[in-house]
Amino acid sequence: MKYESLSPNLLKGALENRLKEIQQQLLHTKKALDKAPPGRIRISQKHGHPEYYLVTERGSLRGKYIPKKHIQLAAQLAQKDYDSQLLDLLKTEIAALQNYLHDTRNGTAIPKLYTSLCPSRRALIQPVTLTDEHYAEQWQSIQFKGRAFDPDIPVHLTAREERVRSKSEVIIADALIRHGIPYRYEYPLKLSKGQQSHTIYPDFLCLNIHTRREYIWEHFGMMDDPGYAQKATAKLCLYEENGILPGRNLILTMETQTKPISTRAVEKIIEEFLTSSR
Repeated sequence: MKYESLSPNLLKGALENRLKEIQQQLLHTKKALDKAPPGRIRISQKHGHPEYYLVTERGSLRGKYIPKKHIQLAAQLAQKDYDSQLLDLLKTEIAALQNYLHDTRNGTAIPKLYTSLCPSRRALIQPVTLTDEHYAEQWQSIQFKGRAFDPDIPVHLTAREERVRSKSEVIIADALIRHGIPYRYEYPLKLSKGQQSHTIYPDFLCLNIHTRREYIWEHFGMMDDPGYAQKATAKLCLYEENGILPGRNLILTMETQTKPISTRAVEKIIEEFLTSSR
């Protein structure tokens, strides 16, 4: 598999959200400045305590003393000074973000350099960043030997006629297929426990094609069985020892006889971990 020397640009969504937030803050700050009282505040120290003065004349350093009972006026004037400086910083950041998004074509300039070439030229080139489709195709093409099926267990097939071990795994696999998520079923993974190496077969190894992150998805389907639950706990401990943690690179779903797998939860998990570009 060809690897990328430059990871995909994942800034677009974050920068667009940042730009939107700053633009909203700019409007809010402008409205606040329109309502602010006239003048500015001068603060001096007397015997270690601050004194506040309202300055209304341009160039003046004196101003009118603001007594403690009018401390709210002092706060409004201080906020006004802050907002005035903030306004300039917001405008600067808005311009910088807009320029970046424009100049990089919303972060797509580098991958589009490759995709804009004719197929015969692309065949001669190794791009620094692969397209999502090309990366997914290469990742999915890795050959491996999974765990064998016992001859006496039921046959469960996914939408792409791949055999899995349970109806719940069919639900997960079919959801991944619908969303175009590349996955490898029971891909062998070597993990360390102490000085020993163990090969385990996670239910699904999934790829977020936008971030290039891999996630192990384990479904524990008989958690009301004490023996099964004990084995599941041991497996989770092995994952933990190898830096594979829920919420980081490990997805977990569970069920019992009375609480089956939730298709809604499966959809939410896919949206959160496997289709997001964050």
